[in-house]
Amino acid sequence: MPIPESNSDRSDGRIHWLSGAIVTPLNMFVFPFLWYAFLLTAVVFITLKSGHLPDVRKFGFYGVWLGAVTLFVLWQSSRMKRVGIAGGELVVSSYFREERIPFKQVAAVESVWWYWRRLVRIRFSPPSGFGETVYYIPKWAALVALYSNPANQLRLIISEYQSEHQSLAKWNVP
Repeated sequence: MPIPESNSDRSDGRIHWLSGAIVTPLNMFVFPFLWYAFLLTAVVFITLKSGHLPDVRKFGFYGVWLGAVTLFVLWQSSRMKRVGIAGGELVVSSYFREERIPFKQVAAVESVWWYWRRLVRIRFSPPSGFGETVYYIPKWAALVALYSNPANQLRLIISEYQSEHQSLAKWNVP
C-alpha cells in the first residue's frame, strides 16, 4: 500500500505501514539469527576439530572484523522497527509491543548515509518508549530508492499534518 497522498486518507484511524512487511522481520530477526548461528557453528566446529576452544588472539584482524560485524548486527537489529502512520501519530512496533507517538514528538526524519534511501532514521524528542532513535526499511526500498527519498515523503506527511493543525488551532477548532 503506498503512502496516502492526503491527510484525509490518514485520519480514519487505520494504520498505514511504511515499513516493508517482509524485509523488516528479516532484518530484525532472521538475518541476526543466521549470523549468530554461523558464529556458533564456527566455534563448535573449531572446538570439535582442535579439541579445545579457539584462541581468539590468533584470529587477529579477522577476529576484530567478526567482532565489529557482530556488534553492528546486534546494534542495528535492536533499533530496527516496523513504522506506520495513523491519524496524527507515528506507529512504532517491535512486533512484541506497539507505541503511538504524536507527530509533534518527531524531532527529525533522516536518510541514513551508509544505506542511502534504503533506511530511514527517526529521532524523537523527548525519547519514546523505543528510545531516542529508531530505524525502518521502507516498502520496496530497493526500487523506490531509484527515484524518490522515503525520508522526504515522511517529512512531508508530518509537516502537512502539523501545518494543517496549527492553522486550525488559531481558530480554536479541535
